[in-house]
Amino acid sequence: MSAVSAELGPRVRIAPSPGGLTVEIQPLVRSRVWRRRLAAGAVIVVVASLFGVARLVPIWEASLRRGSFTDLPLPVLIFLSLAVGITTPLTLLGLAALAFAEEQIEVGPSEIVFSTTAFERTRVRRLPAAELDCWRETYVPLSPWWSWSVKRLAARSHGRLLPIAGGAGPKEKRAIGVALARATGRPLIADFGRVIEAGAAAIP
Repeated sequence: MSAVSAELGPRVRIAPSPGGLTVEIQPLVRSRVWRRRLAAGAVIVVVASLFGVARLVPIWEASLRRGSFTDLPLPVLIFLSLAVGITTPLTLLGLAALAFAEEQIEVGPSEIVFSTTAFERTRVRRLPAAELDCWRETYVPLSPWWSWSVKRLAARSHGRLLPIAGGAGPKEKRAIGVALARATGRPLIADFGRVIEAGAAAIP
C-alpha cells in the first residue's frame, strides 16, 4: 500500500501506520492564533446578539403598550426574537465544539475507523474497506454542523456520504482526501464527477 506522510501545520498529521495510514486532526484550541480567532468570533457573536436584543426589546415594549404591532408585524417580531435567542447559543456551542474537537482516521487492511471527539464524547464509526466506493469532496451541506469550512470531505459507501475531517480547512481537506485515496486505491471525486485523485493502490 502506498501512503503519504505529511505535517500540515501544527494540527493535522498524516503518517503511515502498520498496514495502512493514520490521519490525526488536533483541536484548534491548541494553536495560539486560533484561540485568539475563536475568542474574537465569540465576542462578535455576543455583541451582535446584544445589539439585536437592544433593538427588539423597545419594539416589544412599545407594541405591547399600544396594543398593536405597527413597527413590525407580530410574526416578524417573533421570528427575529427567536432567531436571536436560538442562533446565538447554537453559534457559541458550535465555536466551542470547533475549538475542542479532534479526529482520527485509521486506514487498515480490512476496515477504516473514524473517531471523532467533541465535548469529551468520542464517536467511533467503522467502515469495511470493501464497502468504500470513493472519497468525496463536496459543497453539499453535511454534518458536523460546527465545521467552519464550506467545502466538505466524506467517504462514500453504498451511495451514502459519511462526513470526515470536519475540523480541517479546505487545503487540509484536499491533502487528507488525496492521502486517503492513495492509501485505499479509491478515487477522490469532486462534485459533478470530476476526479481529483485516482488512487494508486488498493487495500489488499
